[in-house]
Amino acid sequence: MISADKCHTRQGFTLVELIVVMAVFMTVLVISAQIFGTVVTEAKKIAKSEEGNIEGVIGLEVMRHDLEQAGFGLPWGFTAAPSYSEADTGNWSDADRYAKLNDSAASPPVPRAIVGFDSFADSGSTRFGDFIAVKGSTVGRTKASQLWTYIPYHNYSAAPVWQSRPVSWPSGNLATSDRVIAVRNNFNNSDDDHLLVTDNAGKFEIPYSSTPDTSSFYLPTDSLQTHMIYGISGSDTTLRMPFNRADYFVKIPANTAYMPSFCAQGAGVLYKATVNHGDGKFTYIPLVDCVANMQVVLGWSLNSGTGTGQDSVHVYSSLSNTDYSFVQYASAGNAALPASTAADIAGWLNDPKSIREHLKVIKVYLLVQEGRRDENYTYPLGSILVGDQVADGSANVTQTYNFSAEQHKYRWKLYKMVVRPKNLVSNQR
Repeated sequence: MISADKCHTRQGFTLVELIVVMAVFMTVLVISAQIFGTVVTEAKKIAKSEEGNIEGVIGLEVMRHDLEQAGFGLPWGFTAAPSYSEADTGNWSDADRYAKLNDSAASPPVPRAIVGFDSFADSGSTRFGDFIAVKGSTVGRTKASQLWTYIPYHNYSAAPVWQSRPVSWPSGNLATSDRVIAVRNNFNNSDDDHLLVTDNAGKFEIPYSSTPDTSSFYLPTDSLQTHMIYGISGSDTTLRMPFNRADYFVKIPANTAYMPSFCAQGAGVLYKATVNHGDGKFTYIPLVDCVANMQVVLGWSLNSGTGTGQDSVHVYSSLSNTDYSFVQYASAGNAALPASTAADIAGWLNDPKSIREHLKVIKVYLLVQEGRRDENYTYPLGSILVGDQVADGSANVTQTYNFSAEQHKYRWKLYKMVVRPKNLVSNQR
């Protein structure tokens, strides 16, 4: 007879078995930890990259808005010669060069919608790439600059008389005493059309009122006139000029504490800088961090006038140099162009009427860092073309950007923005 105790033997794991199991478990744990670390590292890189992409999209949308609105609210002439000035050049390192970005009532006689310079400084300086200034009522920073209305002749009022007064909207009206300008429209008389309305002394600034006095100088004087009222600034500001101005450029801040520490050496910040009406100095608004270069390419129609039908772009050009004597250009359709084309474009860039009638497209190229430094990464390109290139590669309106050894440890992305300014005559025919 077999004992029950012998049928239920008790047997455990040996020490060797436990060691083997623990070794396998530790191996799996180490591999899992390494995989998790790699996933976390890559997730951080992707997150930083996407953060930069979102920042870039938002910053570029601000720039796109201003470029689309270039020329909005700008007069083509004056009822009487005003006196105005733009940016203060007194504290600028190159006052003569910067002064050429300014317009005045004397020269040119009316403001240019777009003005700028090609390769404003080389990549070894604190400011580099192209520099472009955009002028129009809506490129300011105040709520008033985004608002407008109009005054038709004898707009009906509640008073027992026909009285010219601004049209009111259900919402979004200018506030009382906002600083505005009036631009006269008269489609039956080209000599009386798109004129900045001033008094006899050249005063153009108007404190807004929804019920102006009938003797106010900015009211229409006959039934063919309609005065467009454009908000420029709030009630607490005296206007320096009858428009707003926003400059776009890439710059390394003078105070390096304001430069993001994660940016590659040789990269700067894309700024929007608005000209203050009070003193002519700038208010700097950073839009995109870690920008290595910016290039602006302009698309022109060789036709002029109002005409009918949509003209296409015939030629692309760079901005001019500081004295408007030189531009790069390339035919949009690879067609032969007159030898005088470069000189023509250089002249157009300094003439408000030519800009309105010929400029059709503004392309902006930005070379932007994507993510942070990666010691285990090498950017595959030694240089990159920043700018425009015709289809067959025969001509470029570009700048070749050469990466430094340190910049090869970063990923780079080339943003391209194409804008058709809505308020230029060239895009309205």
